[in-house]
Amino acid sequence: MKKNIIFSLATILLVAGGVQSCTSDFEEMNRDPQNPTQSSIPAVFNSIVSRLMLVGQEQAAIHNGKYYFQTQQLGNAAGSYNIANASNDVWSNYYYSLKNVRMLDQLLTESDKKVENAKAMLNIIFAYHTLRVINYFGDIPFSEAGKGNEGTDYFRVKYDNHKDIYYECLDMLKSAAEALTTDAQQYSYGNGDVLFKGDISLWKKFANSIRLRYAMQIVEVDANKASAIVGEILGNPGQYPVIGATSSNDSRPDESIGMWLKDLANLILSDSREWSFSANNYSCMGSLMWSLMSDSNNEAGEGIFDPRCYVFFEPNHESLWKAYPQNGGGLPQSGTAYNKEPAGRDYGQTVDSWNNKGVECYYSPVNFYLVRDVDYVPELFITAAEVKFLTAEAYNRGIGVAKNAVEAQKMYEEGIRTSIKFWYHLVTNDSGSTKWLFGPVSTHLTPDIDAYLAKVPYSTDESAALRQIYQQIWIDSFRQPWVAFDLYRRTLATPRDESAGYKPGDYNFYKLPYPEDERINNGEYFQAATGGNNATDKKLFWHK
Repeated sequence: MKKNIIFSLATILLVAGGVQSCTSDFEEMNRDPQNPTQSSIPAVFNSIVSRLMLVGQEQAAIHNGKYYFQTQQLGNAAGSYNIANASNDVWSNYYYSLKNVRMLDQLLTESDKKVENAKAMLNIIFAYHTLRVINYFGDIPFSEAGKGNEGTDYFRVKYDNHKDIYYECLDMLKSAAEALTTDAQQYSYGNGDVLFKGDISLWKKFANSIRLRYAMQIVEVDANKASAIVGEILGNPGQYPVIGATSSNDSRPDESIGMWLKDLANLILSDSREWSFSANNYSCMGSLMWSLMSDSNNEAGEGIFDPRCYVFFEPNHESLWKAYPQNGGGLPQSGTAYNKEPAGRDYGQTVDSWNNKGVECYYSPVNFYLVRDVDYVPELFITAAEVKFLTAEAYNRGIGVAKNAVEAQKMYEEGIRTSIKFWYHLVTNDSGSTKWLFGPVSTHLTPDIDAYLAKVPYSTDESAALRQIYQQIWIDSFRQPWVAFDLYRRTLATPRDESAGYKPGDYNFYKLPYPEDERINNGEYFQAATGGNNATDKKLFWHK
């Protein structure tokens, strides 16, 4: 198997003539001469997990082109890539995976093994991926989708209401978490479980943490449902544990969940992060983020008080910290900040080559290593810090639990500590990475978290404190712009600067358009779902 090659379509779909291992590596990994059908199950599960990786246009056109503009986590964010192509990539990625989900579910159902754990893990992945996709699109084909092998009636299928799918996924996560058991007789995916390597505790925590996130997402429109879920999780930590701020894995900062490519050997490749920031992308540090990380506009960086600034951003070509006025005026930042040619900025070179950003790099770019260190900087699903902040929100507002300002403050402060420790663990040798050799972060490797907390003390005013919690989720989710986008659409209370450069309609983006292929090849159901209007300004059921 060629190193660092993502599964091809043939691998993902496997083959119609029978479920087979598609590479010699998979065959060796899953060999079971007594049970050749069962031996393919880990490979199928692995292929489903692989589809959780962000695809290229998803990052370039949706995240960098749309979400960073909407969330204002970056300055000068603009869409230079076709959003329609991105929609097609996300759509195809999900439905390729869905076919395998249906197939694997059938294989497990027909197995003579004890497969409750295997089914629960499959359902957790399926629910997580589905929730991400319906937050992109709204209504999608779901209940009848992915069943083409059952006959031509399933080649073109109806769209399901995204609210119904949402609730089904929340229930699926609950059932999966409750079904997981440490029974040694349970069938194991073995090496096919590249996420948690069979750690049942982490699978439970993943399910509960995601369920907590998406329960909070519907609290504005269904307080009863959300409160019941939040109360169940926060009120029964023994039965419904969530990810925490410590980890049994020395190479991990905490139990934050994502895909660390260094742990995935040669199974998965993600080169789209670097490409999405280097190819025709002029986004950079915006004045809004700068105002929340520095208490002055001192271009030498003397006012920086949020240590995450050094991880997320770097100075411009003149070694100055220069923020782009939020969506207003000034020169665009050049992609040469990510130059990795022989004379460029790649790993293991000198400080002079690291500083080779090009004169057009006028504003502070996103940190080169955050973009390039794909092995040790993960593609995140949910962070332990986010869970802390969501818990703080629950106690601040009394969602599922009694209002408790003391507990809210405790969770707020723990969330900040967890967030800063997370990012600094990744960029130091603690993670195993040796790639963050140059730049400001290399001289700020011991962040003073207490000093930062003194700068952002939890407010005694309940409403102001809630905005502080949202601000911290917004900062922590810098590399998860969909989290910040969803939070903005849920609350309309994330940090904003609308003082310059914006036009009417700039913030009317709520969802992705459906792929053109749906209109052509699934026309009847596309028309029924959209009325022929494939616009991006349609709110989802939980949007404000």
